[in-house]
Amino acid sequence: MCSPPCGHGGTCMRHNMCQCPTGWAGPGCQTAVCELPCTNGGRCVAPDTCQCPSGYSGGQCLIPVCSPSCLNGGKCIDVNKCVCPSGWMGARCQIEPVRCEKKCENGGKCMGYNTCRCPLGFLGTQCETAVIDPCVPPCQHGATCQQFNKCACAEGTAGHRCEKLTCPIVTTKVSTSRAIRQGVRESYVERCGPLGVQLCTKYRINQVRVHVQVYVVGYKIQCPSRTKV
Repeated sequence: MCSPPCGHGGTCMRHNMCQCPTGWAGPGCQTAVCELPCTNGGRCVAPDTCQCPSGYSGGQCLIPVCSPSCLNGGKCIDVNKCVCPSGWMGARCQIEPVRCEKKCENGGKCMGYNTCRCPLGFLGTQCETAVIDPCVPPCQHGATCQQFNKCACAEGTAGHRCEKLTCPIVTTKVSTSRAIRQGVRESYVERCGPLGVQLCTKYRINQVRVHVQVYVVGYKIQCPSRTKV
């Protein structure tokens, strides 16, 4: 008889002597056996199973734990200790470096990791895009509105808003005709009076088709052609 009885499937061989199954040892087969020892204060609680203390994890409690976790590619090398990648700082690598791998353009300033602060009139990741709003007052004579409220004048125009004409204006006139309906007053005579012996003149409006001459007038700026040398 074994007292205490053999635990975890052990067999009592003789008085107070147990034959324990694999993974267990001790007088009553109550001691768990871990082939690879638990480290960093871990405790073997079942065959090849370690119960790790706070701050460690893994089969043998070899892996340190950082809580909260390391950020932005940082690695946990000890309990609550992070090694940060180049430029990142802070206990959890949460502070971004002031570094822009692609240079900020058009006078933009690097304010963080790949973060540019753009000057007025530009936007985009690297401030590469110019903002073009409608020009006020508007550009004239077919000019194109460009950045910073400036007008790109067409040939033959000049001025802040391309309001000045530097080439003569050519007038074109095209004659054409078209048919229209027009009311025409006509008179006619018919008998009238009580006995129908009188002749009365009456009037009526007839719609007739007439042709009228129409002129289409156009204007355009015509600069003299440049002579090629």
